[in-house]
Amino acid sequence: MKKQLLFLAYAGLFCLLTQAQTPLCFTSEYYHEALLNDPQFARNQIALENFTQHFSKEQSKNRQANTLPFIIPVVFHILHNYGPENVSDNILIEAIRLLNLDYRKLNSDTSNIVPSFKQIASDCEIEFRLATIDPNGNCTNGIDRIVTQKTYSANEESKLNPWPNNKYLNIWVAQSLAQAGAAAYAYYPGATNPSRDGIMCWYPYVNNTQRTLTHEVGHCLNLKHTWGDNNNVEVACGDDNCFDTPETKGWSPGHCNLSGSVCNPPLIENVQNYMDYSYCDNMFTQDQKTRMHASLNSSIGGRNNLWKDANLIATGTNGPPSLCAPIVDFIIDHTFACKGDLVHFTDKSWNGTATNWNWFFPGGNPSTSTLQNPTISYSATGIYNATLVASNSYGSDSITKNSLIHVTGDPLNVIPFIENFEDSTSFPGNDGWIDNPSGGFTWARATNAGSSGFASIKMNNYINATGDIDSWVTPSFDFSNVNSPVTISFKIANTQRNSTSNDILQLFYSLDCSQSWISTSYYKSGASLSTAGVFSFNYTPHNSSDWRQEIVNVDAVKLKPNVRFKFQNTCDHGNNIFIDDINITGTLVGVNDHDELQSEFIIYPNPTSGIAAVNFLMLKTDNVKLEVKDIFGRTVFIVFDEIIGYGLHKRKLPVLTSGIYLIDLTINNKHYIRKLVVS
Repeated sequence: MKKQLLFLAYAGLFCLLTQAQTPLCFTSEYYHEALLNDPQFARNQIALENFTQHFSKEQSKNRQANTLPFIIPVVFHILHNYGPENVSDNILIEAIRLLNLDYRKLNSDTSNIVPSFKQIASDCEIEFRLATIDPNGNCTNGIDRIVTQKTYSANEESKLNPWPNNKYLNIWVAQSLAQAGAAAYAYYPGATNPSRDGIMCWYPYVNNTQRTLTHEVGHCLNLKHTWGDNNNVEVACGDDNCFDTPETKGWSPGHCNLSGSVCNPPLIENVQNYMDYSYCDNMFTQDQKTRMHASLNSSIGGRNNLWKDANLIATGTNGPPSLCAPIVDFIIDHTFACKGDLVHFTDKSWNGTATNWNWFFPGGNPSTSTLQNPTISYSATGIYNATLVASNSYGSDSITKNSLIHVTGDPLNVIPFIENFEDSTSFPGNDGWIDNPSGGFTWARATNAGSSGFASIKMNNYINATGDIDSWVTPSFDFSNVNSPVTISFKIANTQRNSTSNDILQLFYSLDCSQSWISTSYYKSGASLSTAGVFSFNYTPHNSSDWRQEIVNVDAVKLKPNVRFKFQNTCDHGNNIFIDDINITGTLVGVNDHDELQSEFIIYPNPTSGIAAVNFLMLKTDNVKLEVKDIFGRTVFIVFDEIIGYGLHKRKLPVLTSGIYLIDLTINNKHYIRKLVVS
């Protein structure tokens, strides 16, 4: 058949392997970008194609007999923020197992290969092993776990801690990819800088059950899509420079016509090829095998060093896997708590399985523990550290997380409340704080701009990176004697950096010492957030016309004893936001009115996906019963039935399965019922 040599300099292949959307590769876009950045990429591809054609003609004569099979060391870099993207070791080990089955033609579905291609389906004689020695000579299980905000909308800048690409195949796994609809992408040999070389994968696809890694590794070893060097599947007949894969338009996900013949009837097309999108893929061809072997013998991209004996020794892939000491990490279920609340600690150590744990909790009860996952409480307000030392028979490791737990007590502020930030101690406030997970610029007091004076608070979006989220958590407020209408007003000044910049400002409130946050109606972004149009330079408000007053109804916090607000900024690398003149007001409740409202109680968070709690106010001692009932009114749990005295009371509800429940509070035989939704 006719073959076309397509010399493409840059192969940033965003390969969608889902049935819901059209596959995307963005090849041509990245080709032009690569040429602008480094013309050497184009020269590399031409040289590699020439080498491949020569290698193919020589029928792999350059290959040494003692190198069968080619063994490639692999490292997974798990970019995570303790969410589901922090996939387990077992999933990654299984992914490698499936990868090896596919590349050694040991996959069980080879029996389904159609007769036209059964004879050329190939054992590629390539195997993959997780590294057991890292670049610094340390013991590793081949899984590098990195806590980072760059796991969200991951791109080239998210490829953290790359190991040398001529020694390891780097695979990064992220919570989401910047390119919408992409499952993964890879690079041809020599088509990118060494520190970016490898595979970026969306975490649901790393298990390789969809053959995502099999497909992407093919790109790393210089295989093109069966229809050619583009992502225009089912558009035009194309070719992949392999003589035994017929020209094809390619087959979209879910389109598995085993007798399909479109480009050169009656010639059957190789719809079952791993480099197609058909979802019935189960084979490589002999020419694809030769092409991959050529890439492993070429110096372009450094693939020729991966399988050498010296590198297998250096990466620890020349024998069985070794066992390592743990690398310590842990998480807690919430970083903010009220006095007496329980805080649950979970061991997240990795690299080696820990068998012993020694925890230290200064100020906690208990102050030490040898459990793997202990539960601690704190009886005094303050900011607390925690330390974990974990070990096994191969060694130990320790970590201390400073300023980890914020424990708050009774609210320190009453309504009405006014803050104009003129006092240098006013920000972040007597028990307020800043949440700055990225470590970049964050909320700060500014003394060169104010609506009613010389000071305000500022969020520097002009310098911060896109996607950074920064919050100011206000001091706590007592609304127990405040009825509706309750409002929070403030002045804001902002410009867009350009007409498309989309910085976001939101306002939340919390009723449970910042363990959970509830959105108010305030959400503004881009042009709706801007008070002074578009300004391309680093913005500071110049006069009173730059400021706009915002008024937000927060009736939901009425009569609540311990409330915080949170101003949250999501950066789009736009321009700065200034806030000033915060006023919180409400109607103070009289004694007689307050008596009528004694039975008011709340459930929060609601809806919930975990634990919920109730708050209720007692103005005198009385018999109180709290029940959880199903939607038909049948009792599921009796939380308590006892005499309760004066004051505000908080009780946690039991963990409930998904559904709708009725929470029945009975005071002196009078029922007060609220609905709770558990997702």
